[in-house]
Amino acid sequence: MNTSPHSSPSDHALAVLRELVAELGRGGGLVSPSVYDTATVLMFDVFPGARASIVPWLLDQQRSDGGWGLSSVPRARDLPTLASLVALHPYRELTPQVRRACEGGLAFLRNQAAHWETSLPDDIPVGLELLMPRLLDRASSLGLGVDWGPYRALIALGERRRALIGKARPAAGSAASHSWEGWGSGPSPDLLDVSGGVGHSPAATAAWLHASRDKVGLAAARAAAREYLLRASDATEVGIPGVVPTVWPIGRFEQAWVLYALRAFDLLDHPRLGDVARPQLLDLGAALRPEGIGMSDAFTQDGDITSTVIATLGELAAPRAIEALRRFERGGMFITYANELQPSLTTNAHAMHALASRGEKASEPARYLLERQQPDGRWVGDKWHSSWLYTTSQVILALSHEGQLPAVKRGLEALLRAQRGDGGWGAGGAPTAAETAYAVLALRAARRNRELESMARGAWRRGRDWLMSNHDIGAGQEDLRWIGKELYCPARVDRAWVLGALLASQPSWES
Repeated sequence: MNTSPHSSPSDHALAVLRELVAELGRGGGLVSPSVYDTATVLMFDVFPGARASIVPWLLDQQRSDGGWGLSSVPRARDLPTLASLVALHPYRELTPQVRRACEGGLAFLRNQAAHWETSLPDDIPVGLELLMPRLLDRASSLGLGVDWGPYRALIALGERRRALIGKARPAAGSAASHSWEGWGSGPSPDLLDVSGGVGHSPAATAAWLHASRDKVGLAAARAAAREYLLRASDATEVGIPGVVPTVWPIGRFEQAWVLYALRAFDLLDHPRLGDVARPQLLDLGAALRPEGIGMSDAFTQDGDITSTVIATLGELAAPRAIEALRRFERGGMFITYANELQPSLTTNAHAMHALASRGEKASEPARYLLERQQPDGRWVGDKWHSSWLYTTSQVILALSHEGQLPAVKRGLEALLRAQRGDGGWGAGGAPTAAETAYAVLALRAARRNRELESMARGAWRRGRDWLMSNHDIGAGQEDLRWIGKELYCPARVDRAWVLGALLASQPSWES
């Protein structure tokens, strides 16, 4: 983000943020390109004319160790690596580069076994237990020689998931339809939602197109699915048909999380943002149904987005909005989707925030979060985000509203210890703008207590100074931290957190 010679950094940040807020939901949202989903599109040859561009793009994403994906999140790497191997296999004799890529990928997977020796954590990628077995089948049919052994626990979990799916008979726009390529077979046109795709998933849609290729009477549905994939490709801004994100459209998710960031940083009523934020708030409020709200109006409602929307809307929410959140309550805890097998720390943190915004207590989620705090003060292992900095910041924000000062203090101490020498924060090999913004948010929560504020003030200043020079959100590997089938970056969301942190970190706090 470059500043003009006549404007301050904060003026420029405000201008960029105004434009971003006005564009929320446009084009179904902006999402980083996905190796797994793009490999699936190539695997099923959806766009034959784009092969010559998709293959080099996939090769460019391979890491030096032979695998695909972020090295600091090892369990998120098997799926994109195996999908790339299967997709590139037919082209392995075309060039030495493709052959070497396949050999490197196989060697990488052989070295992955150690990461699967322990029990499965809560933060495995979305649908992995369904997707890996199907891909392993396909790899075996190609004679790739990938060992199934390390994935035994994952395969067993997938069998449990398939049993639940079989009982539910998922419809279009359901959570299960998002991973249709891992369990589906019959390509019913009823699986396509109004976006034209299956489950808001490019990979599932590509698999559906492949399964329907010889079916009579599906010409219109197939045309809609192909058009969906072209529009999903546009959402990555890469410019290659078939290079697609891991989830799309995400219009309501984008809208909810950007406005939630502004709420968290106390910027919704900023005099230079209110006129663009309020129409978005009113639109979001109108979209909140008695059943809740989902990532788009065509996808099933979920407890996490419903929580953040209620917390964001505050007094603008309908009087009975909290009843929508109660639909996701199970034994005092809060789920994201029905029949989920792993709980979410941040969903419960956001539910606490939503309840606090309505003057209600949330003793069970608070107890759960307190129990999950690590001895070093962090919260780790959330199913929707791979960075402990995000998870810890969201929990600190929730617990600070509940007055849980001892736990908040230990969390802040963990953040202080993790701050880099240059002032930034990052869970991987380098600090990132988004993760530094999450830390800044948590440090701002310390303002409610004099002791905590004194402890956090110096770190907050260093974080602010680092962000002033390092606030770009790009497509680098370290920016891919949200957990879907693959790690991804919802670009407008992360940019809003960074811009919000910049604006909320102006020296006015010190006055």
